[in-house]
Amino acid sequence: MGLKNTFIIGAVFVSLVTINLVDAQVETPSPRFGPKSLESADATRPFATPGVFDYDTRAFAPLEFTNGKEKSPNTGFFFTIDRTYTSVSRAGHVGVANNSIKTGSDYIWGTHYDIGYFSDDNEGWGMSYQGSNGIYFSNGQDVSVSQPMLVDMSFNTVEVNRLFRQTLSAGGYLEPYIGVRYQNISDKTLEDTTQTLSGAIVFNRFKQNATNDSFGLQAGGRYNQRRGRWKTVFDGCLATLYNQQRYFATDIANSSAGVQSVTETYASDQSFVPVLDGQIELTYGISRDISLRAGVQATYTWNGIARANTLTTSLNPNSAFGGSSTPTGLIDDSHLAAGFLFGVEWRR
Repeated sequence: MGLKNTFIIGAVFVSLVTINLVDAQVETPSPRFGPKSLESADATRPFATPGVFDYDTRAFAPLEFTNGKEKSPNTGFFFTIDRTYTSVSRAGHVGVANNSIKTGSDYIWGTHYDIGYFSDDNEGWGMSYQGSNGIYFSNGQDVSVSQPMLVDMSFNTVEVNRLFRQTLSAGGYLEPYIGVRYQNISDKTLEDTTQTLSGAIVFNRFKQNATNDSFGLQAGGRYNQRRGRWKTVFDGCLATLYNQQRYFATDIANSSAGVQSVTETYASDQSFVPVLDGQIELTYGISRDISLRAGVQATYTWNGIARANTLTTSLNPNSAFGGSSTPTGLIDDSHLAAGFLFGVEWRR
C-alpha cells in the first residue's frame, strides 16, 4: 500500500511540473535587468511573433469565407508544387555563311516549386525553382535513322523575391515583387558517324556543349481574384540579366588500328539579356488550406543566347570534318519556353 501511494504522489508531482513548464514556454519574455541598464522589450521578444508557428495541421478543414463573399488572403508560410509541360525552341541549323534555320520546338517535362511567407503586415519573401529537361533527335529525328544527332536541352530558373500585398478597391489583391533571378539554358549534342581521315576510315564522335548562365534583377506583380472556391491569378515580370555564354565542340576520331585523334573548339562571350515572363493560373480550393491548380506560362529571352549547331557532322562548321576552316563558334539566338502547368498549393 505504501508503494502504491508513493507512485500516486510521484505521478501528481510530475503532472504539476509539466504544466508549469508548458505555461512558462508560452509566456512572452519580459524585459530583463542587465548590469548597467534595462533591456528593451523588443530585444527580448521571441524569434517569430506569436501565431506564426501555431498551425493546427488541419489541412483538410472545410473552406470558410470570412467576409461572407470570398476567402481572405492567407498569411504565414505557403508552398506550391507543379508539373510543367513546356515547348522549348530547338537549336538551329547554322551553315558556313551563318544563316540560321529554325527547326521548330519540342515539349519537355519539368517541375516547379514555390515557397514563401507572408506576415500580417502584408509583406514577405518568396523563392521559386523550375527545372525542365528533355532530348530529341536531329538529322533524322528518330533513333531508327542511321547516325542521327542526339540533342539534350535544359531550361532552369531560380528566383528570390521580396513580396508585398495590397488589397484593391475594385476587388482582389495585388502582390508586387522585386528580386533576383538566375537562369540557365543549355544544349548538349552527340553524333557518331563514319568519316575519312588521311585516306583512312575512322569512327568519329562529335560533341557540342552550349551553356548560358544568366543572373540579374527582376520586378513584377501577381493579380489575384477570388470567387468562392475559385482563384484566378495573372503574373508577369520583366528581368534584365547578365549572360555568360560558353561553347565547346570536340571530335574524337578512332581508326580501326586503334589510333585516336581529338580536336577541340572553345568560344565564350557575355551580353545583357532582357527576359519577359508571364503566367496565368486557375486554382480550386478543395479545403481550407489545399487547392488544385492549372495554368499556362511563357518565358521569352531576347537575342544573346548561345545555342548548339545541329547540322550533321560532315556539314557542321564546328566539326573538324565539316569542311570549314573557320568555326562559327557562338550563335546569338532568342529562346522561347511556353507550356502548361498543373499541381497543388498549400495556403498560397
